[in-house]
Amino acid sequence: MTSGMGRLLLVALVAMPCLFTFLPANAAPLACGTPLVRVDTVDRALHARICEIVASALPLLENCHLKLTKPVTIIFSDDLENAHGPCFGLFHPGKKQMELLTPKAFAQAHDKSDSWGAIPVAEHFDVIVVHEFVHALVDQTARGERNCTADEEYIAYAMQIESLSETTRSALLEDVDASPPISLEELNPILLGFAPPRFAVKSWLHFSEPGNGCDFIQKLMRGDVTLWLYPE
Repeated sequence: MTSGMGRLLLVALVAMPCLFTFLPANAAPLACGTPLVRVDTVDRALHARICEIVASALPLLENCHLKLTKPVTIIFSDDLENAHGPCFGLFHPGKKQMELLTPKAFAQAHDKSDSWGAIPVAEHFDVIVVHEFVHALVDQTARGERNCTADEEYIAYAMQIESLSETTRSALLEDVDASPPISLEELNPILLGFAPPRFAVKSWLHFSEPGNGCDFIQKLMRGDVTLWLYPE
């Protein structure tokens, strides 16, 4: 009887840490320290990682007139596609949700991609979080209708590339082989559709030029300028 109770107690003690490490599969999304942001995952390490990325990115985004004023929920999937095929992340405006590949699925997609090899997979994951979070904030901040996809992608890619380490960003710039100055005519939906990394790098280069930066992003969000090829 005593040894049986001892074994039962030992099992109970070993199992106890699991109660503090994992969440039930049907648990509600956990809030981040950043107000209005919630992450739907049972993986506490992933939850902490996403929350840290968002918190670290917010000062940069707020400086560029991108304000977090409404709730955003971040969810995960093993497979993601948009109108153009497989993708790393999506923002669903109607649901106010960011949808990301799980880290394992993301690593597999990254390895299959010929476009983003200059970026280490872990850093690539982190800046995709920033990219999709930018879409969430543009949805909350921009005025009026947004009919040109390139306008919003300029903002998301500029913030994505800005969030890279200097070493990785330099490697990406060398890989894409683009240099300033960048004219607005070079930043258009056609380039975005056929060569996203090139559009991304050129967006960041244009953003980085004197006189552009966050002021240009604000103009895009107000609708004062557009990257549409044939503006009215």
